[in-house]
Amino acid sequence: MMQQAMSTDTFPDELQLEDMRNKHVFSQSHLLQSSLAFDSPTEAKDMHIPLSKPRPYPLFHPAIAQHRKQYFTFYFVYAALLIILMWALLPIYWASLAYNTQLSDHLQVFVIDHDQSTVGNGVVAAVQQAINQRGTVSTLGWTILPSNDTSLPTNDDVFDAIADEQAWAAVLIQAAATNSVISSFTSSSSQNSPVINVYYNEARNEIAASTYIVPILNSVLVPVTASLYSNLTSQFLASNANNQTEIQAFSAALARQGSTAGLTFNLINVRPYTTPVVLALTEVGLILIVIFSFILTMANSALRPMLSPHLSLSSYVLLRVFTPLLAYIPLSLSFATISLAFRVPFNAKYTEAQGFGLFWILCYIIMGGVGMATEFAIGALTIRFAPFFLVTLIISNVSITSTPLEIQPGVFRYGRGFPFFNASQAFRTIVFDTKSHLSTNVPVLIGWLLISMLTVAVSTWIIEGRNRRLGIVEAPH
Repeated sequence: MMQQAMSTDTFPDELQLEDMRNKHVFSQSHLLQSSLAFDSPTEAKDMHIPLSKPRPYPLFHPAIAQHRKQYFTFYFVYAALLIILMWALLPIYWASLAYNTQLSDHLQVFVIDHDQSTVGNGVVAAVQQAINQRGTVSTLGWTILPSNDTSLPTNDDVFDAIADEQAWAAVLIQAAATNSVISSFTSSSSQNSPVINVYYNEARNEIAASTYIVPILNSVLVPVTASLYSNLTSQFLASNANNQTEIQAFSAALARQGSTAGLTFNLINVRPYTTPVVLALTEVGLILIVIFSFILTMANSALRPMLSPHLSLSSYVLLRVFTPLLAYIPLSLSFATISLAFRVPFNAKYTEAQGFGLFWILCYIIMGGVGMATEFAIGALTIRFAPFFLVTLIISNVSITSTPLEIQPGVFRYGRGFPFFNASQAFRTIVFDTKSHLSTNVPVLIGWLLISMLTVAVSTWIIEGRNRRLGIVEAPH
């Protein structure tokens, strides 16, 4: 027993023996190298002194217990941080979509009654009923304009108001709409013209238009127009029950009009969303711009140590700031050119050349703003934690581009100052001729670029300056 105890205390374990062997071999190799005189650099280069390699062990061998513990500790701490990041960020995106239906009544719709008779009164009553049901069913933000309101007197005025984004939609009951319906009962025309015009702006936000605006408008107008037509028809037949001429004219009119007979409304899309490929610009494409910028940032991080030890601090700061900005020129041009190849309509508001040029400039500014932000992150947080910033940047931006801010909780108003929201608005102006917000969009995007440049410059000056004072040199990786 004593001998066993002595042997346990006296002799090192396998890992210690291996370390001793490595040190011994290294010492012998060092002595051998110092005793050799090489006739040429080539001879020295070709001379290889083998060192002992670490002995491989099974994963759960006791000899590597300390290394195994360290590995799993760091790995699962990182996994735990990712879980925290999920709970911090994913609810942001989820919340941006979860309350859209409940908040659809924030999408304002004008109701303009120029008829002031049976049809107009019936539509207004149906809209008022929808207003009263707010909170129990999904509805819109109906605004019934007073009968003496003369701000939108004509169809063209209403069309322009919706294109100008004064409201998300408008319901216009034409003057003398009731008389037009009654006249159609005995009309010799084969076409029955709509007496209600409904204007909406699909390109402003295609999801809002297709999911809320058009379906809810139909759910209100289809039943009320059918009911009004039925009532007017009954009244006409009752009042002309003994007038065979009118009854025959009515039957003939119905036969001529066929499927167009009835009280109808006309859906007018003032800015159609005609090119689905634009989705690649307004949402997915913006995410890709961030990702491409981050890939370039990682490459820059790996390559900088090759040059940084040979530069003064001020030159190194200039390298950090202006090298990415130079690289973003061909990157943004490439992104814009791919969009051109797939026939994105850059000529909706400007000429093709002007639209494409403006689009490229915006792509460059956006790439500069988000790309330099990732440059700051990788310098301040290191490459281990910069991906956390990347995910935060993407989710906080993409959450405010899918659906209108009006139908998102109030906290998402921050989106008006973020790159994706302003870029999406600017792109829609170029390709769909929606209302121009460029006077706001461009300054916001330039502001992001300038702030990102400033943060990279200041953080580099502080961090690199400290490292140089402490003698810390980052090796190329």
